[in-house]
Amino acid sequence: MDAIRGNLKLYAGNFAFLPESGVSEPVTPSRQSLVARQQPDAVALANRELIRPLGHNRAACGFVPFTAAWYDELEQKRYQRHGSWLSTALEFGRHPGESLLHLGPGLGSDAVRYARTGTPVTVGLTDSDHPELVRENLSRHLLPIRTVNVGGTALPFPDGAFDVVSLNALHDYAPPAPSRVSELFRVLKAGGKVIGLFPAHYDAGYWQDLILPLQWLYWQRPADPSTGAKVTSRQLRHTFQAFHEFKVAKRHLRRSELPHPWRILPLVFLERLIGRILVFKALKPLSARSGLTVPLAA
Repeated sequence: MDAIRGNLKLYAGNFAFLPESGVSEPVTPSRQSLVARQQPDAVALANRELIRPLGHNRAACGFVPFTAAWYDELEQKRYQRHGSWLSTALEFGRHPGESLLHLGPGLGSDAVRYARTGTPVTVGLTDSDHPELVRENLSRHLLPIRTVNVGGTALPFPDGAFDVVSLNALHDYAPPAPSRVSELFRVLKAGGKVIGLFPAHYDAGYWQDLILPLQWLYWQRPADPSTGAKVTSRQLRHTFQAFHEFKVAKRHLRRSELPHPWRILPLVFLERLIGRILVFKALKPLSARSGLTVPLAA
């Protein structure tokens, strides 16, 4: 067992639990059945929620995975330190009373943050989202959140159903398909906003490999914090060409992921140049009819 408190490791598919710092919910028979059936990797899920390198060997917390204490600890840590930019980028608290569709929800932390500030949230779930775990986490909160299966190409919502769409594509294996962007356009109201997180193509890893091609001789670069298809700002503007008023910025960078000579530079400056994540925002034109579909990008 790892000597560092707060680490959690998996051995041969079984969980090795550290002593808890407080009383935690018991693992119910239904949760045991879920774990046995899907064998979710608690460390991998925690790393995704915290946007850590996927090979990182610390998971949140010293709590039993998939209990209330575990979910709460992940939510708290997600927005600290390296994730402090998320609250501003995702605009928590800026859309009270507005309907929001959240796609790519992780374990549900962002949906909870939106709902706590008075935003009614619809969480779209696919089979790859671990829907049972997401629903279990969200059901603990008495908040205006509902979940809907969105596995098909067409979204199961009427035209102009939402004021905001929040899309986390950090673990989507392909760039946003034009057909899906057309659906986002359709379900947004005129003047509605799309907010997306995408893996950046020209990130720290790209520049390290380009400038330091022999780095493998003395240092192993950490794994990327996302598994999704990396995109550029230009690609996003082209794919979302039916929208307007684009804003794209780079965020998220950990000092430990950088070569040692680079670590002396201000991180707040570096992440805007070589950050891991593209924060993309755009508006549906007010002149567009709520239910209008858009031509597919070439």
